[in-house]
Amino acid sequence: MYKVIVDHNPSQSDNEVVKEGLIKSYEAQFGERDKEFSIFLKSDSGKVFGGMQAMFDSEAIYIEALWIEENLRKQGYGRKLLAAAEREAIEKGCKFSLVDTWDFQAEEFYLKNGYEKIGELKNYWHGHSKLFFRKKLTSSEFHFSPVESSQIPLIHKWLQQNHIKEWIHGKGLQNTLNGLEKFFHGESSTTYWIGYHKNTPFAFLITSPEGSDATTLDLFICDLNYLGKGLAVPMIREFLISHFPKVKKVLIDPEATNERAIHVYQKAGFKIIGEFIASWHPVPHYQMELYMKDLYLAI
Repeated sequence: MYKVIVDHNPSQSDNEVVKEGLIKSYEAQFGERDKEFSIFLKSDSGKVFGGMQAMFDSEAIYIEALWIEENLRKQGYGRKLLAAAEREAIEKGCKFSLVDTWDFQAEEFYLKNGYEKIGELKNYWHGHSKLFFRKKLTSSEFHFSPVESSQIPLIHKWLQQNHIKEWIHGKGLQNTLNGLEKFFHGESSTTYWIGYHKNTPFAFLITSPEGSDATTLDLFICDLNYLGKGLAVPMIREFLISHFPKVKKVLIDPEATNERAIHVYQKAGFKIIGEFIASWHPVPHYQMELYMKDLYLAI
């Protein structure tokens, strides 16, 4: 005879029996046990102020929980934890990152970091909906992370180089620096990125939503050792596919005399659609656009 027992203070050993039984049923279907790991945000004294709990198998990483101490939110720590988990997943050979959250929690956060909403259970609990997200991971030699406040000196150093100052200066430069400060305080829809090649930071990218189905893009190859290496086009393609898979088009507006940049953008698939005089630097600029469907067809 077997009895159903309601236990409001269950023992850990009883809970483990149920958990192990469920895991074994998963193993029968998927062939291996999920591996658990955690990533923490700690102070110098070792106190935990945030972290992520996740598990992975041969195909995907599943993010179970991501939390940041309230007074440290909107300072880039969540993005840093997420990027660390994705890098770990890529190193383990995972193809996807999966997560679910509530409609009142982190939908915008995951969308902004390149996740696609793949499902929704409406009125799942207490009138709230459960949202499901997925992101395709790649083992590319490039990866991209939003700028952290500790990298401000690096950005300032990059922007003072002659090959950068030629194209961003005066009002345009000041707008960029002001925008960075707003970004770190969570007061801007513009995102500032560092591009890495095999873990070496070498590029500075700026994106901003344009309506509901487009994003703007600006970028600079900042490390002198990477100029003329032919990395700009594959970097642009990898960046857009990994972080903006659902936008319809991407807009960019180089100076009309910046022939090198225009050539790179055209190789990446951008087309010139117009010309204008910019308010931040009153010289001719080209309006260029790239439709993501054309980018997918080109690769």
